[in-house]
Amino acid sequence: MQNRAILCVFVCFSFIGNSALAMSAEQQLEELLSQHSGKVVYVDFWASWCVPCRYAFPWMGSIQKRFSQDVQIIAVNMDTDVEDAKKFLLETPANFPVIFNPSMSIGKANKLKGMPSSIIFDKTGKKIVQLSGFNDEKKKDYEAILIHLVKSR
Repeated sequence: MQNRAILCVFVCFSFIGNSALAMSAEQQLEELLSQHSGKVVYVDFWASWCVPCRYAFPWMGSIQKRFSQDVQIIAVNMDTDVEDAKKFLLETPANFPVIFNPSMSIGKANKLKGMPSSIIFDKTGKKIVQLSGFNDEKKKDYEAILIHLVKSR
């Protein structure tokens, strides 16, 4: 099973890597947001060195699995060295798209307050809320927001 996960990560990196050569991180995010129009989208900004980010990753995976028809998780990695992110993803595979943004340009454009930070978009693509931090209490709040938006028309 672990070998399959590692293979998936390498295949995903190959696929993302090839498309990433042609598109900037901003373009990749815009493309993914467009592809998932009609779903609630949770965009997470993270780095491998960030302890709360590491804690959030399994939760995001479970949300993606539980609500795959209605919610799309997109992770934007902010490590200045992409190899640090790839190493983390080998240990903790993602079942959602990961965009590498070592220049942190997307985070800067969104004036992130800290790590991790998240932006939640409704089904129409409207930015609903920008969040900062991650712990057990916030996890419940974030999930409640997602569920509310999924149930909204």
